[in-house]
Amino acid sequence: MAPNRKDGKKNITEKQEAKMLAEAGGKSASDSDASDTEWQLVQFVDDPNVLRVAIIACPEVTLGFLLCGVGYQKDRFRNYMMVESETPQEDVEQFFLTVYRRSNIGIVIIDYDTVKRLRTMMQRCQQLLPVLVTVPNKSSLITYLDKKERNRRLRQRDAY
Repeated sequence: MAPNRKDGKKNITEKQEAKMLAEAGGKSASDSDASDTEWQLVQFVDDPNVLRVAIIACPEVTLGFLLCGVGYQKDRFRNYMMVESETPQEDVEQFFLTVYRRSNIGIVIIDYDTVKRLRTMMQRCQQLLPVLVTVPNKSSLITYLDKKERNRRLRQRDAY
């Protein structure tokens, strides 16, 4: 079993929890014979080998990813930011730098409008990780598709 901490809580990883659940016959904490107080003493430890996804986008895109289970919150840090037109530029830039510098973030998903706001800052980003991915949102979909079609035509013309 995992070692105990000074405050009496047990440190376990998600893999250890899965193993414990399998040994209990797949029962959840409420179904097993373990007392509620024993399960309350369990605290999860982040696996340093797991890379997380961060989202900086409009509320619709962010909410879609949160509903898929991408959301993460620990020690007053959230891996997502809902950017609206009235969100101050300094806040967006500060969150981007915070996410970009974290070692446990592997992918940063940014919507098209936010990428336009962060263009100068993103040009200075030269690291391999995190990977910066741009996704269109509802308001920029036509612009995004037009630009994609224009680039396709240019590549096709250059191929001849």
